[in-house]
Amino acid sequence: MVRAVVSELSRDLASLKIDREPKAGGRGGVPSWLIWVALAGGVVALAWFVGYPRLQDALYTKTVETGTVQMVSPAQGQVQLTATGYVVAQVSAKVASKVPGRIAEIMVEEGDLIKEGQPVARLEDIDQKSALQAARARTAAARANVATARAAVAETRLQLQREKQLVASGVSPQAVAEDLQARVDSLLAAVRAAEAEAAAADADAKSIEIQLDSFLIVSPIPGTVVDKLVEVGEGVSPGFGTPGVVEVVDMASLVVEIDVPENRLAQIADKAPCEIILDAYPSQRYRGEVSEIGRRVNRAKATVPIKVAFIDRPKEVLPDMAARVSFLSKALDEETMKQPPRLMVPARAVVSRNGGEVVYVYDDGRLRMTTVKAGPAEGDYRPLETPLAEGTKVVLSPADGLSDGEKVKEKN
Repeated sequence: MVRAVVSELSRDLASLKIDREPKAGGRGGVPSWLIWVALAGGVVALAWFVGYPRLQDALYTKTVETGTVQMVSPAQGQVQLTATGYVVAQVSAKVASKVPGRIAEIMVEEGDLIKEGQPVARLEDIDQKSALQAARARTAAARANVATARAAVAETRLQLQREKQLVASGVSPQAVAEDLQARVDSLLAAVRAAEAEAAAADADAKSIEIQLDSFLIVSPIPGTVVDKLVEVGEGVSPGFGTPGVVEVVDMASLVVEIDVPENRLAQIADKAPCEIILDAYPSQRYRGEVSEIGRRVNRAKATVPIKVAFIDRPKEVLPDMAARVSFLSKALDEETMKQPPRLMVPARAVVSRNGGEVVYVYDDGRLRMTTVKAGPAEGDYRPLETPLAEGTKVVLSPADGLSDGEKVKEKN
């Protein structure tokens, strides 16, 4: 009976054995050649979907030559060199506190015109005011002691004078007069001590007054408040933390700072006339002149910093505005200054389409056909009356087959 059970268990265990021998025709009954064919097909499909668009762009996408729309000054014929930079202030200050404390009051707002020495903020000063009152009380007490000591000296001197008369008449002994003289000398020393104590108390009070004055923050320069750096309740401390309370800029000191290539420095002279155009106001022109030629060279960029001052500083000019400066061969006259800059488009970019003049704007790899109105050619450019943005790229000599919205490549 046992042998029969063992035999049956052996057959059951044998039936659980995994067959590790490969079957004919590949894994799982799928032929191996079919697997390789499927893999090859996947590679071909991937190459088609990824590579074909690129190949199509390389073979069929048209290449176009582009130019840019420019803002040209009426003084363009006098321009020797043009460079770009930013408006900076030569006189500015981040008004900071002399002592650490917490802001109790800010007395100015952004845009306010302030004078030199004008208060701009105040720190919490209750503790200092209490200390000043106590110091002044000590000073008053010391001065009262001085007055008391002087009164005692005066009284004793009067007694001494009387006693000397009695001694001279033989009524009183000399010793009494000598004692009174010694008392006068002692009281004089007490007066000097009281005066020293009063002076010390007065110095303490003045020291606290000076410290209290430091809790009132004043501007060291006249100018315009351009930024509030802290708010009421915030703590400030000189030397670290917040660099200041408010920022003040003297707008009369605004200049345009630009970097000029080192190899073009010979074309710039001190007080040379310039024309300034701000990016914020491209239709406005401002007269300028070279106010400072830098005394250092930036090795990395091979440039020299140049500062150009406004001759007639406009009120709309603000720090950090971007500007373009043209160095001129001669100063601008009043008649030329009255003429605004003109928007110019390359003459080759304007073509006739559908009975009108158009340009093809190149916009991120796509063409946008735009109807324009342009004046007669002036050299290689035409005045543009249609308001296109300065720097807009347009296709030069566009072919007849170009269409609106077409995808193209820009020629390097």
